Amino acid sequence: MKIKYLGTAAAEGIPAIFCQCEICRKAMELGGRNIRTRSQALIDETLLIDFPADTYAHFLKEKFPLSKIKACLITHSHSDHLYPIEIEMRKDDYAHIENKEPLTFYGDESAYSLLRQAIEKVHIEENVVKNVLITPFVSFETEGYFVMPIRASHDSWSSPVVYLIEKDGKSLLYAHDTSDFIEESWNCLKKFGKKIDFISFDCTAGTAPMQYVGHMNLQRCIDMRKKMVRLGLADSSTICVLNHFSHNGENVLYDTFSEIAQKEGFWVSYDGMEMTF
Repeated sequence: MKIKYLGTAAAEGIPAIFCQCEICRKAMELGGRNIRTRSQALIDETLLIDFPADTYAHFLKEKFPLSKIKACLITHSHSDHLYPIEIEMRKDDYAHIENKEPLTFYGDESAYSLLRQAIEKVHIEENVVKNVLITPFVSFETEGYFVMPIRASHDSWSSPVVYLIEKDGKSLLYAHDTSDFIEESWNCLKKFGKKIDFISFDCTAGTAPMQYVGHMNLQRCIDMRKKMVRLGLADSSTICVLNHFSHNGENVLYDTFSEIAQKEGFWVSYDGMEMTF
């Protein structure tokens, strides 16, 4: 299985739009891996995770086969993860696609509702875009992948989920926009009953202390990984990556945080990073 991080920032990006803080100024000065667009990932050039406003920029930079992708998992309805207006551009008047098959979006209630409104507003037909309502803790299959949506600890209005994805004996947990899981979510992971090969952790705050529910910092990621090891969900061979960074955090610039995270056994994502496991 292969994952490509197309974007690795929280809602504002790094440097953040309109911002003049020290981190944003430094990111602009350093460039390279310190520049982060809104979070999105691609599995095996087949399964897209999230659909932010930066999708077009990701397509231009990474040249991935967007027109051929037939499945997109939406984690929740916040605009940095779902920008439904853009799907109009897949209509026949705007996109000329050979052997066109529909792009199917999978999302819980809030994401499903926003997509439905966008589809109805501009009259997008089912052969162009499909919209599928998922249910947390109820698995489904798409494009040969087993997918388990698990309830995230985030803004409840946005119907947040994280995704456990499995194919050909390999597994990935894409766990962003969440704090520590609720008991029901942990129970779901326990039922999976085996080691997860790759875990992508939310680390929005970097090394900054945090008290609120909805995101993670490095210490929360360390604690969550320890719990996963105790439960048999991870071990020393599990690849653990930190992702989804905000300029409001501490030490979130790649050049700084990669050294800090490495000492704790974590990789740090950057836009365009690709890993095969």
